[in-house]
Amino acid sequence: MHAAEGNSANLSIPDSSGKILLSYSDTTQIVPAVTAPILIIPDELTDKKIDFQINSEIVYLNFRHFRNDEAKRTFLLALQKEQKSKKVGALADSLRKVYAGSVEDKKDDISKKIIASEQELMNLNNEIPEFYEKTRQLENKFWGNASKEEIAKFQDIIKVYRDSIQQKKMQNNQTSVIDKNKPDTIDFYPTEQKTVPKSENIKTIVYKIQIGAYKGKVPDSAAKLIKKLSVIRKIDNSKDEKGVMIYTTGSLKSYQEAITMLNQVKQEGVKNAQITAHQNGKKITVDEARKINNEL
Repeated sequence: MHAAEGNSANLSIPDSSGKILLSYSDTTQIVPAVTAPILIIPDELTDKKIDFQINSEIVYLNFRHFRNDEAKRTFLLALQKEQKSKKVGALADSLRKVYAGSVEDKKDDISKKIIASEQELMNLNNEIPEFYEKTRQLENKFWGNASKEEIAKFQDIIKVYRDSIQQKKMQNNQTSVIDKNKPDTIDFYPTEQKTVPKSENIKTIVYKIQIGAYKGKVPDSAAKLIKKLSVIRKIDNSKDEKGVMIYTTGSLKSYQEAITMLNQVKQEGVKNAQITAHQNGKKITVDEARKINNEL
């Protein structure tokens, strides 16, 4: 079958439901229409235990609990970014050690790699919470239309699943020594199940390391220190509501990561460095951030 001569418009063949199966034009042969990629969950993750809060009533403990394929895909991408974030962070730390022990003519090249790693890490740490929030939104499209009976039935499934995990853990305790430093679940920004309203968005917390705050001209000694630090770290600056210029480095998702970077920055010469916390771009106290992140 061919299109009429001189007609360059693309034609398509739908199935009985209207879905496009094949498409062609008078200048091309029949080709399959573009379809969404098939989602393949790695075998090692299919039955992997997770702990992911969807809303105040629903928590997922396994990949099989997802109801929306796009949500599952987004969650998997977030997990991959988490893994990449750890690798990039380790690379940046390794480069800093190399920088400290390298000869002068090598430091410029190493410092560029450190700053590039810092920027990549910052971008990843900003993206990860967004992917998890998108996952929640997609899954809530299902649960927002679910009946009370459906929700109760799923909660019963989760209870049975938790009980089976606990039972298996107790059996393992009886037969082997447990490594207390190794978690038995992957914890993706969980929150207390009864404290998150169903319609409320999860708040994004970011920790930064403040290296200086100045109103007016920055003292020469501080300017030199900031310039020195900028060789191996990305330095950001912004004015607060009082006109004070704040210099910070880092964009961290957990308080423990902030502690690690704080110690590094102090070793690099900023003795009065301190941790600051921000919620959706607004500065809050560190204690408030830790409470929201369930880190107290």
